[in-house]
Amino acid sequence: MKAISTVRSVLHQSIHANRTPLSLTTTVKRCMGGQLPGQHSQELAARTKAAYSPFETLNKYTSHVDMFSCDYLGLGQNEELNWVHAYSILRHGMDRICSCVVSYPGDSPVKDTERALARWLKSESAALTYSCTAANIGAMEILLKGNERPVYVDRFAHATLQVGVTFAGAAGRLHVFHHNDLDHLRSLIAKTGSGVVVVDSIYSTNGEEAPMADLVDLCHDLGCILVVDESHALGVIGEQGEGLVAHLGLEDGVHVRTTSFLKSLTCENGVIASSRDFTDCFNHATTLGIFSNAMQISGAMRVKKAMELAMHATEQRENLRKLSKSFRQQLKEAGFPVRTDIDHPIVSVVVGEMERAVEIHHYLCSKGIYPWVFFYPATPKDGAMVRFVINQYLTPEKLAYTVETMKNLREDLKPSTGMGREERSAISQAII
Repeated sequence: MKAISTVRSVLHQSIHANRTPLSLTTTVKRCMGGQLPGQHSQELAARTKAAYSPFETLNKYTSHVDMFSCDYLGLGQNEELNWVHAYSILRHGMDRICSCVVSYPGDSPVKDTERALARWLKSESAALTYSCTAANIGAMEILLKGNERPVYVDRFAHATLQVGVTFAGAAGRLHVFHHNDLDHLRSLIAKTGSGVVVVDSIYSTNGEEAPMADLVDLCHDLGCILVVDESHALGVIGEQGEGLVAHLGLEDGVHVRTTSFLKSLTCENGVIASSRDFTDCFNHATTLGIFSNAMQISGAMRVKKAMELAMHATEQRENLRKLSKSFRQQLKEAGFPVRTDIDHPIVSVVVGEMERAVEIHHYLCSKGIYPWVFFYPATPKDGAMVRFVINQYLTPEKLAYTVETMKNLREDLKPSTGMGREERSAISQAII
């Protein structure tokens, strides 16, 4: 109330001084004593904008090597999928302009899609969400709000999972364990007690698998709830792209699964797969569920069609494996210590400081190669990385060109960076 009173006072003084009334933004800036965004946010925004500036002039009609897109199966440009989506928009429009708490009838396309997803994921139930961010935050709220459970999160798990922990008011109960280090996890649980264990099945930074079978056994033995984000596994892993958990037959040992459909399925949605009681809680007992608009029929129909295409994308998955294996082998032969026992299409090169990562990223973009770049706070301050993603838009020739460019970048960047031989060698340290 005090803040509102202050704003009113400033506006009142402006009007009675026969001046043009201040804009609301200007008024708030004066009341806050400075610029509207905080300095930290402005600095982060400036760094991020500069890092990704090469993408500002990029479009699908520009000749380039796409190594940033997680459209693993190439469904983003699939005509059949896009026609189904377009027709459903024309047929149904914006169907429900209301909260998620208003359920669709059981025979609606939305419920039909959720049942199909549950069968695909081998789960009792599935609830569509607007994004995996919503799914992750909602899952943490359901599990952690109103109780004192500790929560154990892998260091490399997706950042939105930790956002969910904070959102649930459980930041004081958060324990981060070393990446894929179950001995460290076990020691934390021994000290603090049973709680919620949170991991990715495939880590977005390096393409590494979580030790799922061992995690299931650990959580069973120690009485913990296991939550797994499957965003980079769905569509890619399994005979029908069902993800790592179902592929290994571990669905009964994983209590909650979340995923983004904006990777392999190229849909603007996510999902929570769990028990029916749990999925019901998302729409009716979480902040994001209650205060989000209901799922649209057009979105659900796109998801269902994309799922059907992904289930039958055996040839695309095999192509991904071949391209990934070839790219890793070529990098290894070029002097990059790349693990060749991983066939997931994420390959990341850790280069250290953010400035170095951005410079390398801009150099590659200048050569027509567009990977992704990660830096603090998405990574540790000294762990900035350039990430290459293998997808259906790549060819053996494009991969060979990328490897050749990587081999040349050390000498090409030497004058501008002043790096010595040992520093330049660090660029080649590929952490997969």
